[in-house]
Amino acid sequence: MELEIRAYCDKALASGQEKDKAIKEGIKKAIEAAVHLHPGMSAQNLSEQIAAALYEELAALEKTDEALLQYAFEILIDTVQKPKEKEIEHLIIEIDRLRRHLSTEEEELQRSLRGLFIGIERAAEKLEPSKRRQWEEALENTELEHVEGLGILNETVEAALIAALEEAEEIESAIREVIRQITHKALSEGLLSAARVHAILTTILMKASELAEATPTKAKEIIHGTVYGINDALITTVKQLKEQLNFAPEEIKAGHIVNWEELIKMLSRSDELYKEIIDDVAAKSTPFIREILNESAGVVGDQFAELKRISNETIEVAKKKLTLLAKEAATKGAELKEQLTNEAKKLGTKAWKKAVEMAEAYKNRIEK
Repeated sequence: MELEIRAYCDKALASGQEKDKAIKEGIKKAIEAAVHLHPGMSAQNLSEQIAAALYEELAALEKTDEALLQYAFEILIDTVQKPKEKEIEHLIIEIDRLRRHLSTEEEELQRSLRGLFIGIERAAEKLEPSKRRQWEEALENTELEHVEGLGILNETVEAALIAALEEAEEIESAIREVIRQITHKALSEGLLSAARVHAILTTILMKASELAEATPTKAKEIIHGTVYGINDALITTVKQLKEQLNFAPEEIKAGHIVNWEELIKMLSRSDELYKEIIDDVAAKSTPFIREILNESAGVVGDQFAELKRISNETIEVAKKKLTLLAKEAATKGAELKEQLTNEAKKLGTKAWKKAVEMAEAYKNRIEK
């Protein structure tokens, strides 16, 4: 390969440039031309041939000092890499746009889904109490099928785990964080009931176990990261619930809490519930995965204290809120009873007066 550095250098000198600048201009033009003339050549072969020609032509020009060689190498790298860097920048921009669009669509889908459920809940309020429980059970079962990540929880977990395996340097910590985010998001999307929590955590843990089975060399990192990430998400979710109970009464009125007794019962054994889920998944797994899950459950058990503590704090807040709501209901009930009593008195008085009037009219007719 010939670069013809001298020819490009002579043109630069002829245009009035100084000798040192003309040499650099000649190197730059020669390398750019060589790269553009060999678009299909591998980077290794291209750089080998250009470097060999570069040394020969610079030696002929008696310009082989280290600084000039470094300048030539930088030009070579920049010329070869720049198109790829521009393509990567374009892809990053496009990926960012698609992510924003996807996020917007997911949010709209969640709002729409929540609106559908609220509509069904409000319709249930008009039913007789005897029929309402059946309605609520049907609604809860329907939510279990739809509200956990809007039906894409399984796929989301799989994609996140695979991405962490392929891209993260610290696989376990990366999986722990991404599972924390996914689990917290899924739990926060709907009613916080024991059945729904069980379904979501089981789905996530089962998918992680499947991937760990398919990737035995990374199985421990996958299982440990998932188990710890779920525990982190449970703590975050219970803390969020505590804040909602304290500062967001409208959230409660909107139906995010349907059964207070069930909520308190679930919180009182949140750590046991999670341990049971791990045990259930372990029982359905191969001996290899079962051993890792049991080991993880033992280690994460040390962290259950934090989950237990925040759960107990939330129970106290829930009990206070329940007592307050009961008092408000009793007050409203008393007001309603008094209102009905007054209405009854008014109706009774009117009926009595009407009866007296009818009796007087009847008496007058007889006397006549």
